[in-house]
Amino acid sequence: MKKILYTFISLSVFLFSAKAQTTVTRMPLMEEFTSSTCGPCAANNPTFDAMCDANEGTFVCVKYQMNWPGSGDIYFNNDGNTRRNAYGVNGIPALFVDGTSVGQPAPFTSTMLQNEAAIASQVMIEAYYTIVDSELTVFGNIYSYADFDGNNRRYIAVVERHTYNNASSNGETEFNYVEQKVLPNSVGVYLNGLTNGAVFPFSQTIDLRTVTHIENYDNLMFAVWVQNSAGDKNVRQAAWATFPTGVQNITHSSSGIVSISPNPSISQTMIQYQLQDNSVVSMNVVNSLGQVVYEKNIGALGFGLHTEMFDTENLAAGVYYIDMQIGGNHYRQPIVVQ
Repeated sequence: MKKILYTFISLSVFLFSAKAQTTVTRMPLMEEFTSSTCGPCAANNPTFDAMCDANEGTFVCVKYQMNWPGSGDIYFNNDGNTRRNAYGVNGIPALFVDGTSVGQPAPFTSTMLQNEAAIASQVMIEAYYTIVDSELTVFGNIYSYADFDGNNRRYIAVVERHTYNNASSNGETEFNYVEQKVLPNSVGVYLNGLTNGAVFPFSQTIDLRTVTHIENYDNLMFAVWVQNSAGDKNVRQAAWATFPTGVQNITHSSSGIVSISPNPSISQTMIQYQLQDNSVVSMNVVNSLGQVVYEKNIGALGFGLHTEMFDTENLAAGVYYIDMQIGGNHYRQPIVVQ
């Protein structure tokens, strides 16, 4: 895959108040357990997939391929099996909407989906992703507008919009929203203190070459959700990670930011960038509100790879952006401060 970098990011600015009991629009999470060897799955999926196509952009969907009946689906993985066990699934197809079982997927209608979306949420998820060669980073912020009990966790799933190579005995030839990997794993990341006013920055990185069955990198989607993993299994909110606007593809011989490490950062991070010719360089660090919190005029540099060290220990936890101006061009990459 090509290396990508930011030239400009248009960010929504949120005025976050710990006092207000704010509600936001819900993005329902639909999770289906299915298999390419399951006859009833083949009978249900066309109707369910048509409903999804008619409402695309209003929900998040993750389908876990099971290793039964029979030999099961070759795209079965341990993450899907852990989710199956968490819900106690013992028959497929099975659909869960925001953590609640609704039976088989075909009877679930657009009206039912719209009714679920009409239930206001008190969690907001800002999620973005970048891919540098084969390295995926999903990052953003989770905002809580209420006090939540339970074992609340953040999950990220690598989802392939369409797959074909797992076709087997039930007659299906195309599969949608196929889960390929849950990050960092299927038990998720515990959100300690999901209370009114809390903000949880997150960043998760994986080399996509380690994910076994991906058919097409350009067909990937990245689901993020917050769920009470205990009790009612209620999903607080879900979102698709979006690719920030205003990006420019570059090769390794072009100018731009090469790496930011470590990321997330606790005290200090190293920014590597390269120049394809002699250029004047400056660096800004911008917070999620677009405010410049650090600036440095680096000066004139020559062709090649360069390094800049940046101290993050005095910054509040959250998502920031390293903004490099190289000649007349701007390049921007995210960094998470913990």
